[in-house]
Amino acid sequence: MSISGFTSSAIIDQLTHVLTSLSAEDRKKEVSKTKAVYAFEVINAQGKKHYFVVDLKQVGKVTDGATEAEAAKGQPKPDISITISDETFIKISEGKTTAAGEFMSGKVKIKGNMMLGMKLEPLLKRFKKLAENLPAPSATPSSAPAAGSSESGAASAQDIVIKGYEGSLVIAQILKVFGSDDAKRNAALKSTNAIFQIDLKGPDGVKSWVLNLKPGATGADVVLPGTAAQNKKNAGVTLILNDSDFVDLASGKITGQSAFMSGKLKSKGNVMLALKLESVLKAAKGPAAKL
Repeated sequence: MSISGFTSSAIIDQLTHVLTSLSAEDRKKEVSKTKAVYAFEVINAQGKKHYFVVDLKQVGKVTDGATEAEAAKGQPKPDISITISDETFIKISEGKTTAAGEFMSGKVKIKGNMMLGMKLEPLLKRFKKLAENLPAPSATPSSAPAAGSSESGAASAQDIVIKGYEGSLVIAQILKVFGSDDAKRNAALKSTNAIFQIDLKGPDGVKSWVLNLKPGATGADVVLPGTAAQNKKNAGVTLILNDSDFVDLASGKITGQSAFMSGKLKSKGNVMLALKLESVLKAAKGPAAKL
């Protein structure tokens, strides 16, 4: 469920991972400890909104959507609705601040059962501890094979997303679409016929990913963390740019050509392949991960 532009979607990923990994009996026990449905309206740095509903009252499941109605579909009525910024949600989950303190400062808005809002930190802490005792997910629900897909071993979005690199969420979105939709993946492989290495410069130096878009690629290896050499792939082009510029390229704020001409985008290898990246980014956009 990694949502491009929303770093805090990793928190929801963790909740989802725990709920889907527990046995039915253990999941029922965790639900009984909370007995509440949380609805979140998360606002990112660009002012865009995304919605999540976490049912810890009945069956124990997580849904999301670009609209409140989409996220709430099939879920019980929320006991509490929390409006929160992406940044503040992360800080609360990391214990750097409290929901009560942020509520008092006006950064968190709550409708419904106020006491449930004060229980947010211990809830997140409990699920974090549960996640630590579970095997790492082989694939997140958002990147799991769709109906009709022949792939079942697609890389996990949690392997792709790197904290502090918003561009990694763009790459996770490519994994989500091409890792689960055979038709879209095969169309992209046919039109692109190339392997890209993406090098993004961010707070912890350069991080790399491989987009394997040559015919024959599967949902399991269409997106890979690390360099081409580490993945034993031969990249036709390596693209080097700042993390923020990659996000701008994905959102259409800049074009590949203008980024190249201005020096924001550098390449090694077949520079003409760089121009194909924009079409790949457009094809991978989806309603659940708008940039």
